[in-house]
Amino acid sequence: MKPVMISFLQSRLLRLTIQAVAAFSITAVALSMPWRAEAQQTATATAPARISVTLPQADGNGLATLEVVVSAFRKPAAGNIGGVVRLRSPGGSAIEVGRFTIIPAQSFTASTSGEEQRYRFDVTGALKQLGAKAGSAEVEVALIERSSGTVPPGTELQLGQVQISRR
Repeated sequence: MKPVMISFLQSRLLRLTIQAVAAFSITAVALSMPWRAEAQQTATATAPARISVTLPQADGNGLATLEVVVSAFRKPAAGNIGGVVRLRSPGGSAIEVGRFTIIPAQSFTASTSGEEQRYRFDVTGALKQLGAKAGSAEVEVALIERSSGTVPPGTELQLGQVQISRR
């Protein structure tokens, strides 16, 4: 009876080990997914943030505004950091719609909507120029350094929400 019991325990131990490895792998993949989604919304010194945005239906000659929400910002010791905002239609070229500066020029991570920094841009002309009626477009935010022109390594800007609305 002992050899049968040892065989059973060994196979059970093997099954539990395989199940534990599978559970760990699934957990690791699940935890990495939000990070990948956030990475697309983070502008760095070398790469802009890019977010897809839904375009509401055009209603004649109304005003279209783009709201860009910055939820976190990390800056090195020195620098006057801002952003260049561009709008791109699918398969089209990008059009600059505005620039902003982070004020006060210090690192922050917003824990509430009141701590976020919000910027609005009139994109009526840009949407007409792109020929965008409804559907989707891409908003790109690239970092700029307004004093020396070179964004210091380690600078990051996290976008929270990007939205186009029409009035």
